Parts: sequence; C-alpha cells; structure tokens
Amino acid sequence: MDDLYHIPPFEGLTEQELTWLIEHSSDVRLQPGDTFFVEDGPAEQFYIMLEGELQVIRRVNGRDTVLGTTPRGVIGGEMALLEGTASKITSRALAPSRLMVFDRNAFREIFAAVPTLGNYIFNIAAQRTANYARNIVSQQEKMVALGKLSAGLAHELNNPAAAARRATQELHHVLPGLQVRTLRLNELGLTNAQIEQLVRFQPEAMARAVDAPPLSPLEQSDMEGAMGDWLDERGVEDPWDVAANLVSARISSEELEQLLEPLPPATHGDVLQWLNATLHIASLLNEVEQSTGRISDLVGAIKSYTYMDKAPLQEVDIHKGLENTLTVLTYKLKSVHVMREYDPNLPRVNGRGSELNQVWTNLIANAVDAVNGKGTIWLKTRCENDYVMVEVADDGHGIPPEVMPRLFEPFFTTKDVGKGTGLGLDISYRIITQHGGTIEVQSEPGNTRFIVRIPVEGIITG
Repeated sequence: MDDLYHIPPFEGLTEQELTWLIEHSSDVRLQPGDTFFVEDGPAEQFYIMLEGELQVIRRVNGRDTVLGTTPRGVIGGEMALLEGTASKITSRALAPSRLMVFDRNAFREIFAAVPTLGNYIFNIAAQRTANYARNIVSQQEKMVALGKLSAGLAHELNNPAAAARRATQELHHVLPGLQVRTLRLNELGLTNAQIEQLVRFQPEAMARAVDAPPLSPLEQSDMEGAMGDWLDERGVEDPWDVAANLVSARISSEELEQLLEPLPPATHGDVLQWLNATLHIASLLNEVEQSTGRISDLVGAIKSYTYMDKAPLQEVDIHKGLENTLTVLTYKLKSVHVMREYDPNLPRVNGRGSELNQVWTNLIANAVDAVNGKGTIWLKTRCENDYVMVEVADDGHGIPPEVMPRLFEPFFTTKDVGKGTGLGLDISYRIITQHGGTIEVQSEPGNTRFIVRIPVEGIITG
C-alpha cells in the first residue's frame, strides 16, 4: 500500500480512502499484446495504471494510428463513463502491466467516498476535453488555411495554365502559315547564298524575340508607328501587326534594309512576312515555356513547402522555407514589397520543416493583413551563436498596447467575424516552443516585428 502513495492519483489520500479504493476495485494483469479497451466497444470500466504501459490506438482514415502510451500513474476510461459513450480508443499492453480497475458503479461511488480522487478525475477529464476541443479547432484552422492556400494556388496555377493553353491554340494556327511561307521562299528564285543569309538571321531574330527586355508602352507605341510606316511604304500586308513583332524583337528598319538589300525587290514582302511568322512563333513558344515553368515552380514549391516524401524530422533550410512560403502566398503579395536580409551563412535547423513553414505562413500572412496588402514586409535572418533568428516585420498600423498581452491567447483575434479564428499565433507559439525556441513581438505604428529564435539543435519535445 505504501508504494501506491507515490502514484499521482493517490497523492494526498488517507489510509482509509486508499483502503476503500482497493476494496472496491479489481486487480487486472495484462501480458504484452493483451487488449483492454476496443474502439467502439463497451467502456464499462475506469482504471489506474499501477505497473507497465498500455499503447493507445485510434483508427484514422481506415488505418490504426498510435496516439501515445499510458505509463504508471495514468488514469483511463473516465471520459466514456462520464459521457455514457462507447470507447473511443483501443488499448493494448506493451509490457507486463497491472491495473486497478473499477466497474461503473464503483466509479460513481468514488466521487463521494474519495472526493480528492474524484476532483483529480474531473481535472484530468477537463484537461482532456480542452485538449480535444483545441485539437478539433486546430484542425479546423488548418483546414481553413488549407482552403485559402488551395484557392490562392488554384488562382496562381490558372493564370499560367490559361496562358499556355492560349499560346498552344494559337500555335496550331500560326505553324501552318510559317510552313507555307518557308515553302514560298524556295519558289522566289533566291540563290543558295541568299537563302543561307536568311537562315543565319532566323535563330538570332528568334533569340532576340525571347530575350529582349520589354519596352515602356510609350516607347513601344512610338517605335511601332515608325516601323509600321516603313513597312507600309514597302507594300507589306498588315504592316502594323508585323511592326509589333519586329519592334518587340528589337529589329530596326536599318537592319532590315541590310537584310533585304541583296534580295530582289519583288521578294521583300514575302521575306518580311516569313520573318514575322518566325518571330510570332518564337514569342508563342517562349510563352508556353514561361507558363509551364511557372506551373512547375509552383508545384515544386508546394511539394517543398509541405515536405512531401520526407521524414518528419530533418535538417531544415530556413531560407528555402521562407521562399517557398512566399511562393505559396503569391496571391496575397500582389502589391506588397518584400525586402530580404538573409544571412548567407545561416545554418540549417533540426526540426519539422512543414510545421516551421506553417509558422512563416502565419507571420507573413498577418504582416500582409497589417499593411492592407500594399505596404512593405521585411524578412531578416541571422545566426546568433547556437540559435537561428528569423524576423518578419512590416510597416503597417502596429499592434495596440492593450492587445499585445493577448496575442498568443487561443481564439483571441482582432479580425472581423469569419476572417480569423485566433489560433494562428497560438499554433505558431506551440510549434516554436516544441522546437525549443522563443518568439518576441515589438510594435509601434509603422514598425511591427515578430522575432523567432530557434536553436540549431531544434526539436526538444514531441
């Protein structure tokens, strides 16, 4: 009996109370692999672990998932008895185990016969209910965040996908025209040397159509006007459409004069139309390449952001995580200027990359909201001895002094109803704490800073 006083549920009990518990319970012994509770089965017993350890399992999405273990001193079964429900878990012995087990009637009598233990049971039940509620709301927060992320990603993917589709459809119409014009060149009576001159000029012109930096609208308009007049004087069909492609590729009328000078005047119109079709196709191919490249970058960023196909714990590149987060949040950053001050020698951190990315997402998204989507955000990193420091700052309106003490409270939010659950910073705080880190907030109008410090060693708790 003396040994029982060292087990938490029995601390502070009198000898008479402990004797009552022993007399009204049964001593149950389990061998490794023995099952005590079965999920969705009857839950008619309350137990206190005296020796050994049970494994707690719940079926999630059709698969058994280990939720944890119940070592010496842990109580169990009270939730189902208090709520009058079936067992929510399956428990199996991991080692030879001994349990003090109470049936339904004895469990009810505990609260009158041993009120100290009754209060202990209620406290544990309240904690488990709160944790269960928090986990539900946390999952809801994650689903809301996932919904926003999916909507933003869908928008970001739709733009390049639509552009690639438009360019591909136009290529179907333009390519046959280029083939016709290429065959036409062979019917113009040009010499081999003249054709070779055109063939040499073609790849250079296509490269310029792809690589030339864009002009300002005013410059583009002025140059197209001059080029259109030059083409019109030479009887080129649709001179203004042809001018747009030539100007975009930075091909001047002087260069065209040199290209056409060795050729018979009667061929000039056909050669210019052939060159125009070439430039048009180069531009369309570049649009397809840029669009599909953007799609590939977005998919790669999402895969890296979520750390798909990687172990839960790994060496995390903080800079890569920040950049992937920015890519994922592109839809929110349209009019936001992002300034980076990265430490080039920042070490990697041992941790859970997807969880840390969730922290960066919450902090950056909050900063975007603080500047109303059109201010400046600073991302800074540096190594501080054995710690990595990450700062997310903004030039928004700041955090009111009365709000500061409540920032990390669960469910506290200053956002309008339906726009925030108040769990973003709470979740971030818990993730940072689990990595052995800290988060600091400094704020005044025009300068709000969230400063995260994480030890390079990273995870210290489960």
